[in-house]
Amino acid sequence: MLLLPTIKNLTEKGKKMFFITGISTFTWILLAYVLMSMGHVHHFGPLQDVTLNTTVLVHHISPERDFVLRVRELFLIIGSLALFIEIAKAATANSFGASETLLSFMVAIIFVVLFFMVDWAQNATFLILGMMSLIDATGGFIIELNAARRDINIK
Repeated sequence: MLLLPTIKNLTEKGKKMFFITGISTFTWILLAYVLMSMGHVHHFGPLQDVTLNTTVLVHHISPERDFVLRVRELFLIIGSLALFIEIAKAATANSFGASETLLSFMVAIIFVVLFFMVDWAQNATFLILGMMSLIDATGGFIIELNAARRDINIK
């Protein structure tokens, strides 16, 4: 009897897992980009002098060629991984619902609005992140529709 999980424990675990499975990873990427662009990372010691143009890695391939990785490219790499995670999460979840899809669309809309209305967001990195977010939302919607069609068995 003591080994069986109680309903209270399951709901508490579900609330904790919401921040991992329920919130789109693009929400966290958008939040990090906004904080970095608006200068709020200056409150964190190691990130005080970090901007989108800060060089993260320089690799000398040959005397005339260098591989340079800046924070803006790091955002694109993280965005690509986030897109993979979100699509995999939507495709494998047993109870993937409309709330996750709705949140993904809201994040994509925020990306679009910020791109057109805010100066610091009008660059190629932010545009590509917004497109990734829109692909995430659309992919989740398509996966959800296909799952609903299988459940209803529409031909």
